[in-house]
Amino acid sequence: MKKIISILFFFPLVFFSQDSLSLSKAIEIGLEKNYDIRLTLKNVEINKIFNNWGEAGRLPQVNINAGQNNSISDQRNNPISFAPYLFLSNDVSGGLAMNWTIFNGFAVRANKTKLEQLELQSENTATLAIENTIHGIILAYYQAKMQKEQLTLLNNVMTLSKEKFKQQQVKSDLGIGVKFDLLQFEGNLYTDSSNKILQNLAQRNSVRNLNLIMGEDVDKEWDLTSEIKPDLNIKDLSTLKKEMLSNNTNIKNQYINIALTQQDISLAKSQFFPVVSFNSGLNSSVGVLNTNDVNSPISNAQSKNLNYYGNFTLNFKLYDGGKVRRGIKALELQNEVDQLRTSQMTDQLNFELTNVYELYLTRLQIFELTKKAFFVSKDNMDIAKLKEESGLINSFNFRDIQMAYLSAGVALYQASYDLLESNATLLKMTGKIIQNN
Repeated sequence: MKKIISILFFFPLVFFSQDSLSLSKAIEIGLEKNYDIRLTLKNVEINKIFNNWGEAGRLPQVNINAGQNNSISDQRNNPISFAPYLFLSNDVSGGLAMNWTIFNGFAVRANKTKLEQLELQSENTATLAIENTIHGIILAYYQAKMQKEQLTLLNNVMTLSKEKFKQQQVKSDLGIGVKFDLLQFEGNLYTDSSNKILQNLAQRNSVRNLNLIMGEDVDKEWDLTSEIKPDLNIKDLSTLKKEMLSNNTNIKNQYINIALTQQDISLAKSQFFPVVSFNSGLNSSVGVLNTNDVNSPISNAQSKNLNYYGNFTLNFKLYDGGKVRRGIKALELQNEVDQLRTSQMTDQLNFELTNVYELYLTRLQIFELTKKAFFVSKDNMDIAKLKEESGLINSFNFRDIQMAYLSAGVALYQASYDLLESNATLLKMTGKIIQNN
């Protein structure tokens, strides 16, 4: 029997170098290493590059060209040639050209505004990735912390079961114990040990999930230092709704979609205006013509040309079969769709915020009740230990009280986590999760 019990309590001990990790440190690591954030920040850089007047079309385009042409023309056997020689020609040419759209119906201004909106949209998308990452890290951190606390609780329960089993074993050896109680405590010990093994797995999985969100090595071990302390001071619902309408990143991006469609309408309308362009440049060429006859009158003849030009061009589309007008009408309808989607999103977010807020209030009540229940069960557990040692309660009664204590502890940790989850979601929906962490 003793050998079996000693084997039961043998667990492989693996020692890891554990760094301390607070919630703020976890968020800091995640903001630096999370892949979603890094990808969205690259998109911000791309949109920032394109947001300039050159891309919008305000600046002129300047091109330079150069070329060389070598040719041979054999006219020696040409009976109708007035110069029966072998001609060798070499030409070098170059040019510089500038094209500049002076006016195109205010399309340049619309393009620039659109580029600014696209850059802002990419920044909001990055902000959304940051908010999601912070939200995910908060939940993952407290989930890992909760699993650790539950493991500690199970360890305490198992230690007590081990203690009670040893006490009953001593009584049996002295001939004053009850065989039934000894078997009961032994069974409890096996059950608690199995629960501990499963809880160890759950705790390790929760840490790996935290590492994944942070962008860390998934097998890295941490000493989680932040306590599970729910925020019990939440603003009223009307204030939260106002903050959400002002700060929610999804709503901000939806307004940008409206602005982008409006700029597309402006670009389409610009086609009703004439396009005024200016182009200028110069072309230069140098040529040398040689023959195989030194007596030829055109041997080593040279030519040089230099031309300048400058032109204004006006282009006005008189009729295109109504294509532009149809396009504008479609964009105006799209703008109405965007407006409806914004209203729909606002209503949906108000609905979700109300649900989350009421869930928070419900979880707050549950948290307060589970906290009281835990302290009651703890006191009851302390009393039960004394009563069991005095023989006032049997092993069945003691186990019931022990399980009630364990359930109350698990319920308290779960209630704390649930309250933290609701709080984090409210912060995310109102756009405050970055400021608060």
